[in-house]
Parts: sequence; structure tokens; C-alpha cells
Amino acid sequence: MSENATHHVVMLPWSAFGHLIPFFQLSIDIAKSGIHVSFISTPKNIQRLPKPPSDLSHLFHLVEIPFPSSLDSSHLFGGEATVDIPFDKIQYLKLAWDQMQNPVKEFVSKLQPNWIICDFHAHWAVEIAQELHVKLMYFSVYSASTIVFFGPPGQMRAPTSPEDLTSPREWVNFPSSVAFQRNEAIAFYQSAYIENVTGLRDIDRVASVIDSANALSFRSCYEMEGEYLNLYQELIEKPVIPIVLPFVVDQPLNAKALVDKGLAIEVKRNNEDGSFSRDDIAKCLREAMVLEEGEKLRIKTREIAKVVGDLKLHHDYMEEFVKKTSFGWSPFCYLNIVFQPSKKNIEMK
Repeated sequence: MSENATHHVVMLPWSAFGHLIPFFQLSIDIAKSGIHVSFISTPKNIQRLPKPPSDLSHLFHLVEIPFPSSLDSSHLFGGEATVDIPFDKIQYLKLAWDQMQNPVKEFVSKLQPNWIICDFHAHWAVEIAQELHVKLMYFSVYSASTIVFFGPPGQMRAPTSPEDLTSPREWVNFPSSVAFQRNEAIAFYQSAYIENVTGLRDIDRVASVIDSANALSFRSCYEMEGEYLNLYQELIEKPVIPIVLPFVVDQPLNAKALVDKGLAIEVKRNNEDGSFSRDDIAKCLREAMVLEEGEKLRIKTREIAKVVGDLKLHHDYMEEFVKKTSFGWSPFCYLNIVFQPSKKNIEMK
């Protein structure tokens, strides 16, 4: 604890509550280990977050940094999070965050933290970290299978059409059906692969952060995604650290991965528009809940429930995460620092 007390981490989450909450949860776990955490967001977002545990008040600091007064906020409608803003205007929220580079840099330069842990949007955190000699980590709120699908930064930037996103990736060296359906690919491509008002594509933001980060962390675990975690570490040749937070399961690629693991049944859908029928939903529900064909699924979900509810396992992952962020890595031994779960834990094949 006394050694950890000299360490400080700055958190930079994207302004969507599906990102803010995982960063907030991770911040609490880091602070519980005796490490100081400064969680940066805008005033309205900070005010809507839960109150940190009172016994961590000396370690966990919520830092309000408002958007610059020079910002043209007419497209934001007074909002500071995606929930407040029409979907087609969210690009202006990214533009607002790009103008936060100087205020964040000023804060970090005074604080001199050991690490900046950032989200996909903060590509400018790379410049801050390099100039101020602070280590940078990308924390993905998405599953390892999703990030592996897009590949390392070079492959991540490569797709030139939605069709490039509709088949499993050639760099995945084990059976995987993770890919978008055509209608999903079109929507995602328009969102991530088309330049917006910021002058950047979203995919370039995340690729830039991953390319320059000292390490990556995922809200995942070896019991669920061991093969994906190990593969991505090999692909990017950097430390990849899983932390066991609640999984995001409402994304297309995550759902495909759950089907591969035998933990879900996919409803038959129209590949062009994503539509499905009530009969197909009923069929999947019967299979999952009562039919003999769904028995393997029910067994596996009971097994993974033990992992999800294993508080000691969660503690072990966080302990390993804190150990690595406290003492750093040698770039030549990244393959030797992977946390392997104990044999008593369940490996999902």
C-alpha cells in the first residue's frame, strides 16, 4: 500500500455512459489498491456519476474540466454526453473533446502521473503522454474478440467498404465466426470509417491510441476470451491486460463471440436489413430454455455464471493489473507477463 500511494493514474473516458461507467468502476478498483486516481470528465457528466465510496475520498478524485468557452456548442444542445445529443450530432461532441487537449495537458503537466488510461476518442492523449513522459494505456470497454476482429492498427485502418467487415479475419488462427452482417457492416462503416467534422475517422482515433500505447486493457478475462487476448498480444507485441468487469453483450461482434462459445443462440435475421420474425425468436427461446438441443448451452451458462460471480477471481485480475501498472514492463519480455488464471477456474472452450 505504501508503495502504491506514490503512484497516480489519470482516467480519460469518452462521454458516453457505456464508457464512463466502466472507467468509473475501474477507477474505484485501482483506488482500493492505494493508488491515486484522477477521473477527468465534464461537469455535467461528473455530476451524474455515482458518488465514490467515502473511504476512498483521499485517493479517488473526480476532476471537472469544462469545454473551452470558445467552443461553438450550438450542435450540442447543452449536452455533454451522447445520451443528450442526437446521433448525427455526436461528431460535434468529439470535436468538443478535441478542444480539451490543452486543458487536459495543463492538468497532467501539474500532476505528473505515472499513467494516462484513455478511451478511443482521445487520440491527442498520445502527444500529451509523449511530451510529458507519461505512460499511456488504452482501456477498451469492448470485448477482446471485437478488437481482434479489427486487428492491429495497420489492419484496423485498411477496410475500404462495408463488405470488408462481413467475413472472419485471416489473422485469427482459431475457429471464429465473429464478423458483421451486411446491414451491421454498413451502419458501422458509416459511423467509424467515414471522416466526420473533426477531420478524422473514429477508426483512426482508436488505431492511433493503440499504436502508441504502452499497454492495453480489456473488460474481459481468460476464462471467456483467452485465445483472443493471447492472439492480440502477439499481434501488437504489447502487454494486454484483462480486467473482469461486466461484459458489454449488446454489440453485434460480442454476440457472435458468445455464439461461438456456446453461450448464446443467434436469431435468424435478414442479412440486408437485420429484420427477424417472432417465430424465429420463439424458436430460439424454446431451444435455450427447454428443448434438448439447448442443454449444452444451459450447462455452459451455468459454468460461466460461476466465473462471473467469482469475487476472488475478480480480485486476482485487479491485483495483477495494479502490479503491472505500478512496476511497468520491459518491452522485450511482454510475453512473459501474461496473467494466467488458476487451474481451478473454468476455461471456456
